[in-house]
Amino acid sequence: MNNAAPENTAALQEKIAELEQQLKLSDEGASHLAERCLSLEQKVQSYLAAHPQREMHTDSPTLLQPLLYYDAGFGFSEKDTLTAPDCTTDELTGAVTATFELPVAVQALRFDPGELPCCITNLIFSDDRIICVPTNGLNLSGGSTLFLGDDPNYRLEGTTHYPAGMKLVVSYGYFPLETLTDEPLFCAVLQGVQQLQLRKDCEKQHIQQLEQNAAAQQQTVAALQQEIAQLHQKNADLQARSTAYETSLESVFSSKSWKLTAPIRSLMRLFHRGN
Repeated sequence: MNNAAPENTAALQEKIAELEQQLKLSDEGASHLAERCLSLEQKVQSYLAAHPQREMHTDSPTLLQPLLYYDAGFGFSEKDTLTAPDCTTDELTGAVTATFELPVAVQALRFDPGELPCCITNLIFSDDRIICVPTNGLNLSGGSTLFLGDDPNYRLEGTTHYPAGMKLVVSYGYFPLETLTDEPLFCAVLQGVQQLQLRKDCEKQHIQQLEQNAAAQQQTVAALQQEIAQLHQKNADLQARSTAYETSLESVFSSKSWKLTAPIRSLMRLFHRGN
């Protein structure tokens, strides 16, 4: 019995020592984890301090909120704007669903999916007559739209009748571009797209200038053709008058009175020569 007690005590002490060692390692792990979390938090704070606009965009829901502008006969304005009271957003998938109800009958609609440069996918309205046309974005394959500037918006076409109380449900995928601005490959691709868009805009302006020049030249040609037609008409009038004079002169020369007065005219010529 006396020998068993020391053995049990030794085993218990060994177990206690083992637990103390595990507790120590656990404390060290928790300490390292806390230090790591503190370091990451400091990095995030430093990044937000260096990029205050990122913090503003993240914390401001209005920059991610869909808006519906309506024209009741006075044009689009900030006061004639609807927000969706039951808007739902899935931060993981980027899916957005919003429902709007028109307070009055309107003539035209404009939809703003958000206020940041973004990519919009699978844009669908509950009224299948409505066609969404991006006013400041690039159409991509698959029905997606790339907006490189702030204030992306669509013009809603397909119907001219929007009665008061009409409900419109819209769903789409919203992917802000600024979340990818730290990716070198994305920045390179985005820069290439921006350059292509700039070149496209320049070519569009050049085409418009050529069309304006062509229109001006057509107007000049039309004016010259009109002037030529007027000259032809004047020439025809002169020819008609000349023909009339010739006919009248021939009538005079062939008349009896002209023939009877021929001797008198001969004497008159002799008289004038003698003088």
